[in-house]
Amino acid sequence: MFKRVLKHEFSQMFRDKMYLFLMLFPIILAAVAYFLMPYLEDQGAGIATHIVTLFFILMNGFMFGAITGFTLLDDQDDNVLLSLRITPVNVNHYIFVKLLISYILGILSTLLIIITSGFISIVDPFNLVFILVLAPLHGPIVALLVNAFASNKVEGFVIMKASGIILISPVAVLFLTDWKEIFLAILPGFWPARLIAMELLPMNYFFSETWIYFILGLIINFVVIYLLYIIYRRRIHI
Repeated sequence: MFKRVLKHEFSQMFRDKMYLFLMLFPIILAAVAYFLMPYLEDQGAGIATHIVTLFFILMNGFMFGAITGFTLLDDQDDNVLLSLRITPVNVNHYIFVKLLISYILGILSTLLIIITSGFISIVDPFNLVFILVLAPLHGPIVALLVNAFASNKVEGFVIMKASGIILISPVAVLFLTDWKEIFLAILPGFWPARLIAMELLPMNYFFSETWIYFILGLIINFVVIYLLYIIYRRRIHI
């Protein structure tokens, strides 16, 4: 089933120019990071370099989540989900596989940007694993957010743009290091952003151990994914 859904997913990506651009965007972003990050460091950009690094790493999962979100909307418009109800394929399994594909692609693209941006040279191996697990969860979250509240591509595009707050707000972790960070804790993107910030700016943080942020991040992200999935299921009646 995984291979069939993967083939179906890529066929949709190559069929639509917007999907194709979103799929190639992480590669373009990695190429930009390869040349931009050394330039910013040479210019002594300081905090600006950290902001760009943080934004680039978080961006990849978001893009693949957007693709999956729109392909799920296509499946709804084409009655694919309705047709699956009369086949041996479980609709929930089909959706799960599509979300899993976006997550896996998010991991690969996040690793690519970590390498090309030079972040790989400073990150601790264990924290690298934590970041690679948490950051791509943006993908399933964005995909479900789009489908939980949008009934067509136009609405989905608006929601996708609005969900950019997931990416923008966590940048504040570079400036909040004490108890005030709890005001950002509800944002799924805060947790991988904090792990990235701890590598970029080593200092005393609210929690001193990265594994605490990792565990809490997993809990928050999966709670958000579960809630969005429940809303999505109720909207499409599955």
